[in-house]
Amino acid sequence: QFSKILCNGMASSSCSRLGTIVRRSSCSIIGRRKHSPPSSSLLIQCRRQSAILNRRPPPHHHHYDYASTQIRSILLFGDNGQQFDKQRPWHNPNFMKDDPPDQVEAWLISLLKSVSIDIHTEYSPNNPPVSFDGTKFMLDSRIYLRVLEAYARAAKHYSGAPQKAEYWVNHSIRHYENARSLFESKYRTKFGSELMQSNQTQQSAATAAIVHGLQPDVEFYNAVIECWANSKEQISIPRSATWLSKLEADCSTNNPLLLQPNARSYDLYLNSVSRGIGKNSKLHLERAEEAERILQYRLSSDAPTSIRPTTESYNYVLRAYTRCRKERSIAGKVMTLVREMEQIQKEAVMNGGHDVDDWKMNVVPNTKTYTMAMDAWIIKAGIKSAAWRSEKIARNNKLKQKGLLQQSESDDGSSSTSKDDDDDGTKELEFAKSILQYITALEAVGQADVRASVVGYNTLLTGYARLANELRPDIPLIAEQLLNEMIDASEDRNTYPDVTSFNAVIKAWGKAKKLNSAARCEYWLHKMINENRPREGYTQQTTPIAQPDASTYNLVMDAWMNMDNPDAARVQDLLLEMKASDTVSPNSESYSKVIRAWLKDELLNQLGVKGSSVERAWANLDELMSLEAQGDVGPAPELFTSILKTAARSEGRGENLLAVAQESFWAKRNRSRFNVDQIDFVFLLEIGMKVLVGKERETFMVDLIRQCSKDGFVSKRFVREAVRGPVHEEWPEEERERIVQLLFGEEDEAVGFSFPSSWSRNVHKHDQPSAKDLMHVY
Repeated sequence: QFSKILCNGMASSSCSRLGTIVRRSSCSIIGRRKHSPPSSSLLIQCRRQSAILNRRPPPHHHHYDYASTQIRSILLFGDNGQQFDKQRPWHNPNFMKDDPPDQVEAWLISLLKSVSIDIHTEYSPNNPPVSFDGTKFMLDSRIYLRVLEAYARAAKHYSGAPQKAEYWVNHSIRHYENARSLFESKYRTKFGSELMQSNQTQQSAATAAIVHGLQPDVEFYNAVIECWANSKEQISIPRSATWLSKLEADCSTNNPLLLQPNARSYDLYLNSVSRGIGKNSKLHLERAEEAERILQYRLSSDAPTSIRPTTESYNYVLRAYTRCRKERSIAGKVMTLVREMEQIQKEAVMNGGHDVDDWKMNVVPNTKTYTMAMDAWIIKAGIKSAAWRSEKIARNNKLKQKGLLQQSESDDGSSSTSKDDDDDGTKELEFAKSILQYITALEAVGQADVRASVVGYNTLLTGYARLANELRPDIPLIAEQLLNEMIDASEDRNTYPDVTSFNAVIKAWGKAKKLNSAARCEYWLHKMINENRPREGYTQQTTPIAQPDASTYNLVMDAWMNMDNPDAARVQDLLLEMKASDTVSPNSESYSKVIRAWLKDELLNQLGVKGSSVERAWANLDELMSLEAQGDVGPAPELFTSILKTAARSEGRGENLLAVAQESFWAKRNRSRFNVDQIDFVFLLEIGMKVLVGKERETFMVDLIRQCSKDGFVSKRFVREAVRGPVHEEWPEEERERIVQLLFGEEDEAVGFSFPSSWSRNVHKHDQPSAKDLMHVY
C-alpha cells in the first residue's frame, strides 16, 4: 500500500512540484511573503523609538504621567513604515515587547488610574474609566492587547499567565460594555442598531468611534487560548476549549461583540490538544479524533474560507495522533492525512492558484509532516514487536518445559519459526525507512519544504531501538550500519548524528542482552569520548562527533545491569567517570541505577561478604541525599524501600545488614522529604528478627512496635510477621504466646483482643489488623 504512495507521489506530486519551485521560492511553508529590509534611516528611527519605549519606570512608580507622555512622544514607525498615533504609543506592536508581563501590567494599571484622574472618576476593576471627551480620553482596546500578548509570550515560563490573561480579557470586555451602556443611556438608542446609524450626528459618530475603539477583537481571545496552549497544567485543554467555544458562540448569535474565530484561533487550539499532556492513552486518542473533526470542519463547505487549514494545522493533528503511543490504528490515520495534504497541494498547482482555492497553496507537506508519518509507523512497529516477543517467550518456555528446546536456542531466538514471525514489526519499520528515502528524493528534486535532517534519521534509529530485544540480535547491527552511514556522510552537516543518534544505538545493544552487548555500548561511549579529546597540533576537536551526556552513560549502565551476570562494579565505575568528567555530570537516574545494580548484585549471591553490596548501595544513596541539598539531584522514595527489601531478602545475617537497614529507615523518616510507610516497618522488622537473638531481639521488636503504633502504621502484615517469628528458626508455642503478650498486650476475656484504631490510622482499611491475625497463636 505504501509502495503505491511512493510511486504515485514521485510520478505526480513530486514532478508537479518541479514546475512551482521557482515561483514558490519567495514563500515560506505557510505562504507568508518575505519583506524587503527597511532603509537605513528608518532603522535608525526604529532604534531610537525602541530605546524610548524600553525605558522602564523607576521602582514603585505606579502613576502614568499621561500628559507628559504626549509631550515626550515621537512619531512611531513600524517595520512597514506605518505611522502610529503619537498619543497612543501602544498602537505600535513592538511597544514594551521585551518587557516582562508584570511590568506591562503595571504600566496598564498606572495608565487606567491616570486617565481616571483626568476624567475625575475613581478607578476600580469593576468601573474602568470611560469618557466621551475626545480631548481627555484616548484609551482603546489595544492597551489590553499589549498585556495579553506579554502573558502569551511568557506562558511557558510563567505558571499564572493563563489566569492573568483571562482576568484582563474579562476586564477589557467589561470596559467595552461600560462604554456601550453609557452610550445607550446618553443617546437612548441601542448601540450598533439601524436606528443609531440612521440618526447619527457628528457628535454621536465621534462618541461611537470611542466605543468601537474599546471593543475587543478575536486576537484577545486568541491570546488567552495561546496562553493555555503553552501551559503545562492539566486544565489547559478544557480552558482552551472554553475560550474557543465563546468565539464560536459569539459567531452564532447576535452578540454585539460580533466576533468569530479565525484560522489562528483553531490552530492555537489544535496546538493545545496535540501536546499529549497526561498519561491517559484513551484520552489522547479522543483528543486526536477531536482535532481531526475540527480539521475536517475547516475543510467543509459550511466553514468560512477564512479558517481554511494550513500545513501547521495538519501537523498539529498528526502530532495529536503520534501522542497515542498504544494505538496500532494511528499509522493508517496519519497516512490518510498525509495523502490528503499531497492531494490538496496537487490541486493547488493544477488550478494555477485560483482565488477560490488560494488557501490550498498554504497546505504543503514538509519535513515535520513526513517525520511524524515515520513516527506513526514506528509506534505500530513497537506495539507489534512487544506482542510478538511476549508470545515468542511464552512459546519457548512451554517448549523448554517439555524438553523440546535447549536453553541456548531460547536465548539466541533460534527456535522454530512460526507463522507469526513476520508480525515482529519489521514490515512497519521498513515503511518508516521508505518515508525517509522519500524525503531524500523530494530534497533531491528541489522541494524546498522537505529536507532530510538528523531528526528523521534519529526517528528511524529510535524505531530500531524500540524493536530491539533478546530475540532480535540483528536489530543493533542494522542500527549501527545506519549510524555509520550518517557519520560517513560528513559533508552533509544536516544529517550528521547527534547525541540522540548514538544513544539510540546504545539502547538497541542494551536491550539485545547478548554477551557482547555491554561491550558494544562501551565501544560507542568511548568513541564519543575519544573523538572529542584535543589532538596534538589542533586547538579544537577535528570531528563533529557528539559528546556523551548523562543519558548516554545511563544507557551503558543499563546494558551492564541487563547482563546475565550484572557487573555492579563497572556500573559504579561509570558513575565515577561521570563525576570526574568536565562535560557531563551524573543525574538522579545515574545514582539510582548504581544503587539498583548493587542491590541486584546482593540478591544474585555474587562473591563477597554478605551484605557488603547493600552497604555500597546505601553509601551511594547517602551521597545522593547530600547532593540534594545543592538542588541538582535527589533520591526517589523507592530507593529507601528497595534497600530495606533487599536487606530483608539477603542470605546474610550479619549486624552490618541491620545497621544499613536502620540508617536507611531513619534517613527516609527524618532526613528526606518523604515519609516512611507500612512496608518499611515490615522489612525493618524482618531484618531485626533475622539478625538479632534473645534479649536484643525482644528489645528491638518492642521499640519498633512502639514507633510503628505511634506513627499509625501497624498493618496486618506487620502483626503476622511479628507473630510468625524469624524465618530461620521455629518458635515454640509458648514462646509465640509470650511474644504476642509482650508486643500487643494480653487478651481481654470479655471482648477478646482488639487493636487500638490509632495504631493503624495511616493504613488502608483492608490492611488493618484484626484478632484473626493472632488466632493461630492461641
